[in-house]
Parts: sequence; structure tokens; C-alpha cells
Amino acid sequence: MCKNSMKKKFFVKNLLIFILPLLIPIILIGGFAITLTQNFIMDDINKGNVRGLNQTKEAIELIFNDLDSFSLNFNLNPLFLSNFKTLLHNDENDVITPESFEVYNTVMNLINPSVNSKPYIQSIYVYFKNPKGNFFISNQGLVSLNSFIDKSWYDSFLSSNDGVNTWIDTRDIKQYEFEKDYTHLVTIYKKLYSPGLNKADGVIVMNIRRDYIEGILKGLVSFPEQAALILDVNGNLVSTVNNNPDIKERDVTAIDNNTSSFFEYKSQKNSYMVSRIQSNRYNLKYISIIPKGVLYKLPLQLLYITILLLIISFLLGLMLTYFITRRNYNNILGIISAFESAENGKPLPPLPSRVNDEYSFIMQNVIKTFIEQSYLKVQLSEKKYRLKTMEFVALQSQINPHFLFNTLKTIFWKSINLTGDQNEVSKMIEHLSDILSYSLGISDKTVTLEEEIKNTISYIEIQKVRYRDKFRVIWQYDDAITQHMVLKLLFQPFIENSIYHGIKEKEGVSYIKIKIALKDSQLKITIIDNGLGIEPEILGKIRERLNEDGEYSKHIGLYNTNKRLKLTYGDETDIKIRSKPGLGTVIYVNIPV
Repeated sequence: MCKNSMKKKFFVKNLLIFILPLLIPIILIGGFAITLTQNFIMDDINKGNVRGLNQTKEAIELIFNDLDSFSLNFNLNPLFLSNFKTLLHNDENDVITPESFEVYNTVMNLINPSVNSKPYIQSIYVYFKNPKGNFFISNQGLVSLNSFIDKSWYDSFLSSNDGVNTWIDTRDIKQYEFEKDYTHLVTIYKKLYSPGLNKADGVIVMNIRRDYIEGILKGLVSFPEQAALILDVNGNLVSTVNNNPDIKERDVTAIDNNTSSFFEYKSQKNSYMVSRIQSNRYNLKYISIIPKGVLYKLPLQLLYITILLLIISFLLGLMLTYFITRRNYNNILGIISAFESAENGKPLPPLPSRVNDEYSFIMQNVIKTFIEQSYLKVQLSEKKYRLKTMEFVALQSQINPHFLFNTLKTIFWKSINLTGDQNEVSKMIEHLSDILSYSLGISDKTVTLEEEIKNTISYIEIQKVRYRDKFRVIWQYDDAITQHMVLKLLFQPFIENSIYHGIKEKEGVSYIKIKIALKDSQLKITIIDNGLGIEPEILGKIRERLNEDGEYSKHIGLYNTNKRLKLTYGDETDIKIRSKPGLGTVIYVNIPV
């Protein structure tokens, strides 16, 4: 680690030590105050909005309730209703009877006073189905649909669902051709039923000036950029006071889809707090939308104060840290210089003449300890290297019997002389000679996979003669990987274990399968046999011994092979064994390429 890097880390560590005790109380107190204030304001604003929305709802529904008094006169007086419907069936040139004239006056006296006395009512229509398309309109009397411009109310009545008796619509109409501007209305409908009918055949239509309802909504708006909305059951806008140009139609749709009574809505540009209540009678939704920033001015001020205090505390802690770090770093630099001098073989700095503080005490003891540890480390490394070298030489001496190789050559030629040609004995001797030549002829401890497979096949041929019709060997590998280097005499101990401990005592023909594959820069070797398997207790001891760093066995077997693999490849290789009694044994070996 370089000095600059260490100095930086030392500085950061001290900075945290000195600044955290200053910052944590400010953060906790400021955060608690901000959270408490926000919760209080949110609750208070929500309650205030709900009160305002309820007052607006009551004021608007009071206007809509006027329609109920009109409908009672038609639903509760069958004789009057009969005469009224008869009057609607008359043509313009028909003679009006006294009874019809009385009904005419009664209807006009019902609807005209409300229209003339209440500024929010623009007009009232009364209609029952009749072949003439006649209906009553306030301040005009009996008119026909054929000669009347405003027909959208009639279409709304015809398309209404049978189960809906009262509904609201927004309309822009003209009553006369000469009118240049449209009249903006909120229209409320009330169905009428003739005695004995289950399906409505009439309707009262009350047209309310939309600007009057908007005036009521303005009383709800008490914050800048606040919006107040009235939506019908389908999410259509009935009336609105929108002081915020950022609230678009898509925002209204998204807000309507949220059924919570109080929630936060985030648009593309801003965040808003939304309060809403529902009118079940008229299926209207009253919604208040207030920018979040307007509501949280006080919490924002507290946040700014907290941030200012944090900055001041940070600067003070920074100054304190700088002076303390500089003093301590100079002391530690002396210790590091001693380490570097010892590692590079340079003369060590002089020891402090006396112990003045903790740093001089550390300096005096660390230098002595470091020198001793460095010397011991070198001694240990050299000893470990020599031990590995000696172990490998000892291992080779166990498996290199030169005299046996020479003797076998002599026996081979004697066998040929006796029979005059190759025979089963000479073939076994030839295979065994190849094996010994392979182990003695190459000084390197690693060979190509191709050479190792060839040598292993010679060993297998010898065992086939000895254990005739006792086992079969299956090789599975790709020729493209045969040039990779592996440990010499790698497969022989595993195959020998399979034969002696798994197959020899088993009835019938057994199989040994050797799979070799290259994956993730490793040769994955798997030796599988369907022999007798290994008992769990014995398998546990084998696994335990494989993990031990013990002495070599006097036989060339599984443990010696594991030791050779560890000495050659280190911890990058391992041997794993799985076995089930009666089913067989699988050995996995991973070798880095």
C-alpha cells in the first residue's frame, strides 16, 4: 500500500470518528422534527380538505335535490299524470280542453318559479314518450323535438341503462339558431314511471349553469395552484377549478383510477396530495389536488436548517480531523518506514531513546518483533520448499524399480524363444515393460493426456488377462483435448482400486467408464464402476484421510495419487468419491489446464 493511499484512508477513518458523534444527533433530531411536522401537516390538510369537500358536496347536492320535488308531482298524482300525457299527444292545432289547459298551467307553475327564482337553474324539461315528440320546457311551454335544437338530452335518456334512475351529464348547447355562443350546463336527469310500468317512459331534465357550480368549487380552493374537480361515475369531468396548468387530462384519469381517500400522486413535473370523497346518491367524486411543495413549506425550512447545521458540523469536524490526522500520521510514518527498511534489507531507523507516548512504545516493540518474524518466515519457506522436493523424489523412488524393468525384458525374450512366437505371457510382459518404460523413460512428472491414456490401456490389457471376462473398460473423451498435460500415472491407481475393491469379488461382468471433458479451464475426469461399492463407514475414513496432510502410503494408491496431485497443482485440484454399496463407485478429479 502506498503512503498516499494509506494517508487518505487514515484521514477518512479519523474523519468518521470525529464527525459521526457531531452529525448523528443533528440528523436524528432534525429527521424526527421533519417527520413529525410532515405527519401533522398531512393529517391536518387531509382533514381540512375532507371538510371542504363535504361542504361542497352538500351545497351541490342541495341544488340537485330540487329535481326530487318536481318528480314527486308526477309520480304521486296518477290523474294529473294521465292528463299531462294526453296533453303531450296533442298537435299544435288541436283544441285545448279546460282540463288540458289546467294541466298546462300546473306544469308551468311547477317549473317556471324555480327557473326564474334560482339563478343556477338554466331550464327544466319534462318529457313522456309520445308519437309527436312533444315535451315541456320552462318559460316556453309545449314544444316539439322536431323544431327544438337541443336534442342531446333526449339521446342521453334513450341510451341510459334501465337500472339507473338518476344520472348527470355535462353539455354545451344552443337553444336557438341565432345564438353565437354555447351555454355550458351540468344536466341532471330523473326518470319518470307511469302507473303499472316497470320501465321508465318519461324524464325530468334540469339544466344547471356550470359556472355556478364552478363558483361553489372556488370556495374549496385555498392554496395557490390547487385544483378542485367533480367527476362522474365514468371518470368524466363534470366541473373543475384548475389553477395548475401542469394538471392534464391524463393526470385526472390516473387520479380517478386510485380509489384511496388520501394519497400522493406524482406527475411528470410535480408531486401532489389528493383528497377525495364519494357521493353515492349521484355517483359523483369530489377531488382536491394540492401541490405537495405548498403543504410542506415548514418541513422544508426545517430541512434547510438541518442541512446548514450538518454543513457547519462537517466543516468543524474536517478541521479537527486534519490537525489530528497530520500529527498521528507523522508518528505512523516512522513505523511504516521501519517496515519498509526491514523488507528491503535497508538499515532500520534508530529506536526511540525513551517511550513518550503509545507510538514510541509501538515503534520499539514492532521493530523487534518484525525482524524476528521476517527471519522465521524465510526459514519456514525454505524448509517447506525442501520438504516438497524431498517428498516428490521419495514418491518417484517408490515407483521406479529399474531392476524389475531389465528383468522383464530378459523374461520376455526367453518366453519368445520357448514358443518361437508371441504368446499370452509375452504379451503381458510386453505391456508391463511398456508401463515401466513409460514411468522410467520420461523424467517429467507431467505428460500429454494421449500418452497417459496409451499407458493406461497397456495396464488394462494386463489386468484383462489376469481377470478374463471379468470387466470391460469404456473411454469417453474428445480427441481435441488429448494434448493437454496431466500427471503421469494418473488413471492407473483409480482403475486398480475399481478392479481390486469393487469388481474382483462381484459375480458376472462389470464395467469401468472413464469420462474426460474440458470445462471452465479444467479437465473434468470421472471414473465410474458398477462394482460392490464402499460401505459408508469405510467411505468416511477414506474421505477423512484424503483431507489429511499425512505420510505417503507404502503402496501406489489413492492416497499417494492425491498427494502427488496436491504437490503438483496445489489447492486447485481435488478428488471426490461417492459410493453406494451394491451399486458402485464414482471418483471425480479436477485438474487445471
